[in-house]
Amino acid sequence: MAKIKETYNNLIDVCIILEEKPEYTGKAKEIFKNLLTDYFFKLEIGQSKSLEFFFGDFPMPEFLADKQSLLGIPIDDLKHYINGNSINDSLAGKIMLSNQYLKSFYPHHVPSFSKLPEDVKFELIDKIKEKNKYIISAFEKMNLDGEADRKRKIITLVALIMKNICRKTGRPLGKLNMPVEELIRKTYNIADEVFNGSQRQIAELGDDIKIKELIKAFFTIRQFSEINELAKIYRDELTRYKKRGIKTGSK
Repeated sequence: MAKIKETYNNLIDVCIILEEKPEYTGKAKEIFKNLLTDYFFKLEIGQSKSLEFFFGDFPMPEFLADKQSLLGIPIDDLKHYINGNSINDSLAGKIMLSNQYLKSFYPHHVPSFSKLPEDVKFELIDKIKEKNKYIISAFEKMNLDGEADRKRKIITLVALIMKNICRKTGRPLGKLNMPVEELIRKTYNIADEVFNGSQRQIAELGDDIKIKELIKAFFTIRQFSEINELAKIYRDELTRYKKRGIKTGSK
């Protein structure tokens, strides 16, 4: 089975999107379960219908019982739950040592860990450790992202949005005629405020004329349609960070 590199860098955005849905609002346990099935183990479930059924009765962590959100959850509680007291007792261990998982992903062996060949056992243990590590890292990054959101100034936000436009489109930055900080401060007189997604800040940052002037300053534009295309990405990114600013600012 080919090894697929997994990264979970956008967990904070995924959680915010889920919290906006009525069926998940205020229900941390349900959000966590969705993350397991539609995020952390999405690839595996896509290849195994029996594993999808397995998650139907999979118990959720009790420390989330009184939590309404996964944003800002105590990372030590989460680590203890995910790592458990042993490989078997860890989150990924409970899933990947299950009869359903072994039948689906080790079909040529008896679906019992104790009966697997030694080399297969070691391979599976490494995969379990790796999955647990990825999940913990994702939540650690989510908490760090939330902390950064609470402290981020508008000047940094605008520069970050421009960087994200480069990443999303593959378009390199053009040659600026002044330093980035000077350009952003010249465009927005609120550049040194901490961004919290307030209506006043969004009105200023969402000004269509200012957005397009920034786009033309940051990128080499060959066709007028490119300005509208990049401006839309800018507004989408602004909306994403607005949600993050509101959510993390209340934690």
